[in-house]
Amino acid sequence: MQVFIANIDSISKNTDDFMALLSADDRARAKKFQKQTRKLQFVLGHLMVANIGKKYTSIAHRDKLVVVATASNARLGVDIENASVKRDFVAAAELMGENPPKTLFDFYKMFTKSEAIYKLGTAPACTHFITYGDYLICVVANKKFAMPRVHNFDALSILAAKKE
Repeated sequence: MQVFIANIDSISKNTDDFMALLSADDRARAKKFQKQTRKLQFVLGHLMVANIGKKYTSIAHRDKLVVVATASNARLGVDIENASVKRDFVAAAELMGENPPKTLFDFYKMFTKSEAIYKLGTAPACTHFITYGDYLICVVANKKFAMPRVHNFDALSILAAKKE
């Protein structure tokens, strides 16, 4: 299992060039986004999936970051949140039907895990948390797995290779 992380700024100057690398269906879907940030998240996430090439993938995004978790032998779900954003986590937990966590970080662990499980679609057999600067990433899977390896995804090298 691996986790790839990329920043949408890496494709923002050449968006059309990167869109050309997507399937026709994904290009059509990307054109429907009204907000540029959301469009860039979609383009980068689907570009990552297309170039990573594992059987199972899950995509998450927050702010300028896009995360793709991949595995060849386990279904999975991933979520990312900026864990430094202050919020009334007690009230948020109650809205989720959860017991109030003790700290904001505990809330983000609960929240990212809940979102990742939703993407997985079943109770997880394994859960791992990864911190990435101010961000918390949760990866869940239907099978046990070791802590995922984290890689920075270099979109510019993909574009350069396609132009050669």
